[in-house]
Amino acid sequence: MSMQPRKPNILLIYADQMRHDTLSCLGYDWVDTANLDRLAGQGRIFTQAVTPCPVCMSARWSLHSGQYSSTHHCYSNHHPGTRPECHLPGEFRKAGYRTGLIGKNHSFLNEQDLDTLELNPPAVDPEAASIRAAWSRLPEQRRLGREAAPGGREGDPEAAKTEAALHFLQDQEPEQPFFLWLSYLNPHTPYHAPDPWHKEACSRAVPAPALEGNGLVDKPFRQQFHDEATRRRLPMTGDEVLRMRQVYAAMIAFLDQEIGRVLDGLDAEGMTENTIVVFTSDHGDYMGDHGLFTKSPALYDCLVRVPQIIRGPGIEPGRDERLVTQVDLMPTLLSAAGLPIPESCEGMDLRTSESPPFHIAEYGVPGQELYSKADLDENRIPEEAWTAPGKTDMPWEGNPVSLAGRIRMIRNQEWKLIQEENGQNELYDLIHDSHELNNLSGLPEFAGKEAEMIRQLTEWRKQHHA
Repeated sequence: MSMQPRKPNILLIYADQMRHDTLSCLGYDWVDTANLDRLAGQGRIFTQAVTPCPVCMSARWSLHSGQYSSTHHCYSNHHPGTRPECHLPGEFRKAGYRTGLIGKNHSFLNEQDLDTLELNPPAVDPEAASIRAAWSRLPEQRRLGREAAPGGREGDPEAAKTEAALHFLQDQEPEQPFFLWLSYLNPHTPYHAPDPWHKEACSRAVPAPALEGNGLVDKPFRQQFHDEATRRRLPMTGDEVLRMRQVYAAMIAFLDQEIGRVLDGLDAEGMTENTIVVFTSDHGDYMGDHGLFTKSPALYDCLVRVPQIIRGPGIEPGRDERLVTQVDLMPTLLSAAGLPIPESCEGMDLRTSESPPFHIAEYGVPGQELYSKADLDENRIPEEAWTAPGKTDMPWEGNPVSLAGRIRMIRNQEWKLIQEENGQNELYDLIHDSHELNNLSGLPEFAGKEAEMIRQLTEWRKQHHA
């Protein structure tokens, strides 16, 4: 009797808030990503990948369900939806896989879905970690560490996740395949990095933010509100913005080293040939582009485009320019493992499918706009709308003003339309305005293009009941 071939392992490595333009193998030399470059050189790198929703929780729900937020109804970090019946760990577990999560969860998954669940693995050096934690709580370090975080690698919580992942690999039974979601926090705020990564990155030149010539006057109100909230709670000078971008690069360089350790661990355990490795991120980060910071409430490329690499058996290496999204990962990984794809999945199998004509991304909670530009100009917005609960000195990414009303993006290689549920649309010529500074919506000479993309988005919404 012939033996069935062993199913491939799945290692899903996830960053948090990592922009698409941070991989040095794609020509962005302000960040050192030697190990991710190695992974990309051995696998398939998707240069046009997007997140379905540029906020942590919604993106993670989409990743593990293969669904858009209009379907699973997790609209933000504050608005969970209906738990999907089918999800990645569950489907692999039914097929006999050992399942695990190490690091940040922020999804619907729980201990019942996973054989191993380590949200906060023990530090490499507990004393160094304690020093690092005390430093990070200082008011002056809340958002940006202008000097190196103390404690080195041994005190950094990202290193603890790496060590836990290596132990997971070492404990794996040879005859059983595994599904491991290794979920890092870097380069999410606060922007903190230890030496030598901090020192090296802060000696590098970084690109300046992309800024509109006249500010956000031609952009939707929710962006103007987000801008004002930051100015009120955490204003940043031009020098501080550049240092923020440098420390962000340091966090990615540090993350890259940790990923290299995990890849080396696969090699050491003899698992590389039979492991599909995926690397991506839940969303990006403004990094001062448009004068804005962190994430929400827009669908600019700096937020929605993410790095995405897949390497392993059944994955043809190379550079892939197709329009892909993270809802495609669930059907792709299940198919690569020879498992059926649930009918609930809304994505495509990236191993076999042609490029769709456009991307879709979504953000916001259904409902009417709470305030207007006039309310902002005349100071009629109450204090509680600006202030995050328990964090009165920090801008509130999930404030109800920014979340009010759905916005949807339809994007191809040349054009992007963002449709506001409550009003002002955005239209960008991505060939001549790659940073999306000039909103062309409503201009007569672009009316045909805008109407065409609205028609495509309307059809997509009908098909997906969105």
